[in-house]
Amino acid sequence: MGKIFGRLASLVLICCILLTGCAKDTQDKWLKLAALDAEESVEALYEKALKEDILIVYTVSTRAVQTKESFEAEYPGLYVEIRDLRSPDLVDAVENNYKSGLSDCDVVICNDNSGEFKTRLVDTSIVVPYMPADIAKHMKSGTAGNMVSFVNEAELLFYSSRLGEECPVKNIWELTEDKYHGRIYMPNPLRSFSTYALCAATMTCSEELKAALISYGKGDMLPANEDAAEFFWKKAANNIVFTNSSDEVVEALSNGEADFGFAVSSKLRMRDLGYGISPAYKLEPFSGCRTSYSIMLARNSKNINSAKLFIRWLLGEADGTGEGYKPFHTPGTWSVRDDIDEATPVSLEEADLTVPDQDKMIALKPRMETFWAEIIKNSATEQ
Repeated sequence: MGKIFGRLASLVLICCILLTGCAKDTQDKWLKLAALDAEESVEALYEKALKEDILIVYTVSTRAVQTKESFEAEYPGLYVEIRDLRSPDLVDAVENNYKSGLSDCDVVICNDNSGEFKTRLVDTSIVVPYMPADIAKHMKSGTAGNMVSFVNEAELLFYSSRLGEECPVKNIWELTEDKYHGRIYMPNPLRSFSTYALCAATMTCSEELKAALISYGKGDMLPANEDAAEFFWKKAANNIVFTNSSDEVVEALSNGEADFGFAVSSKLRMRDLGYGISPAYKLEPFSGCRTSYSIMLARNSKNINSAKLFIRWLLGEADGTGEGYKPFHTPGTWSVRDDIDEATPVSLEEADLTVPDQDKMIALKPRMETFWAEIIKNSATEQ
């Protein structure tokens, strides 16, 4: 009996090795076919793309629909299907698609504000970067490596325009005052990657928050041995209404239900639609944290040429004037290219924003999940 089990175990091991080898061989063949470093003209890519199927784009931003429309107008005969997903669902879907051996995704547009995108999709090469040389020379430092960032944003504090032209608070600890109970809206950080980034980033800024509390005149309010970041969020949570999205925050600010709210900075574009919201770029010690969006090619894409064309189009093409970038070049965003003027009057460097450390955020995940699950459970103001 022992010999039989031994032979079976050996057979299983051999099969696993063979399957692993086959999988690696398949991946290498796809990379070779993808020719990500090849210098190809737009005309050549278009000619090859016309022989491909519908391009499938997984995205966390509905603005990709506008890019799809201008892309299809620029390249008659090419068609794009947009699948709009929340960040956690997108990561799951792309990962499951790859592990199932499917080719149901070609291009991925996602933010990486929790570290999930990096650890599960980028580090595993389930998504790969495509950066043509004629665009690479215009990309700002740090935006085109293992991940191709195409726009910078922030998870930012907004206030209702009804409160005046200037932000009525100067120190973030003012948001813990009783008069703001139920008047601050924020997406649930366990459902929103952007809000998670803000909350995780603050966990690495305890000293700055402690100094701000002293500046606020209430340094003795911090209990001995209490982490200043955790203490801040415990106090602030008493005033916060937790929502499912930034859109709900903007609605509440505009209709008078909220005085303050944390939302993605690109929502500033909604002022053009009549929403009464104003950004707080200056706040002690910070008014938010930087975030960014990336566009990547899905491993095993079966529409490689169409995907390359679409990525080029969204990045603004070689000269930065391509229509595909315009939906993302709006107030509340910052360009990653050196040949595109900023759409936001305050620069990233001038705004009081923290810069999340991805490695630290990944390490903080267990602590964050436990801490915020308890906060949300005890909150009476979750929508």
